[in-house]
Amino acid sequence: MAVSQKAMQPNPQLVVAEMTESMEAFARHGDWDRVEEYAGKLRTAVMQIPERERRESILAVGHGIERVQAFAADARADVAEKLSAIRRGKDATAAYGSATGTEKALRNQP
Repeated sequence: MAVSQKAMQPNPQLVVAEMTESMEAFARHGDWDRVEEYAGKLRTAVMQIPERERRESILAVGHGIERVQAFAADARADVAEKLSAIRRGKDATAAYGSATGTEKALRNQP
């Protein structure tokens, strides 16, 4: 009975690898809440691997985190670009409003 229970337990290295892949996929799709959720769970999952067998999984997780960071940097650049476009639009709107206000004032002079 003990053997069948042990066989039914998932392989901790496989669990960590799958979680790392999922975390990367969430990052690729911009689901940062799920990335954060998996990052927390991943630490716990790594600790389930026997200490003498962790090295390879930890290295793989590290590479996965590097890829997630690259996705995050790209997403941050996209957000910064969009914010800049919004600011330019607001500045243009303000400038247009000022220009049209001045023209109206000049037209209303005697």
